[in-house]
Amino acid sequence: MQIEWKDIYKTGNAQIDAQHVQWFSKANYFLEASDKESRSAAARKMYQYTRLHFQDEDRLMRSIDYPDAREHTRRHNDALVHMQLLLEQIADDTLDMEKWRLFLADLFLNHIVGADLKLAAFITSQKRAAKRNSTGIDSQWGGAVPEGPLVRDSGTNTRSGPL
Repeated sequence: MQIEWKDIYKTGNAQIDAQHVQWFSKANYFLEASDKESRSAAARKMYQYTRLHFQDEDRLMRSIDYPDAREHTRRHNDALVHMQLLLEQIADDTLDMEKWRLFLADLFLNHIVGADLKLAAFITSQKRAAKRNSTGIDSQWGGAVPEGPLVRDSGTNTRSGPL
């Protein structure tokens, strides 16, 4: 049984989205493998690709000073530990494919929909803030005009109201 890629998994970052599609492909190749040798090869490829993908995400998070980077990286490390266990279970013939299918489906759902979409939202908010600042709009107001009647005070315009 395959894990289906859905558009709701898109983060809006072309590189990360392309990697996620590849990640799904690697996981599905593993899930479709029918013997120990092909499962082992597919699991190694999936593990290696996952490490590469996580390294790219970790590098991205560091480059933007992502506030939740530590927790996100912890999740990456936990997933890699589990995938290492997968390789061990294949080697010693203790693999339960249904449990691993559920693990991978949960990993994709929780990691992509939870952690990665949260990262994508942060990146989007940073881009919007940078765009607002580059257009000369006072970032204090985030592009919005504060409410309250305009009051003229000694020739300067100020706003009255709750602020």
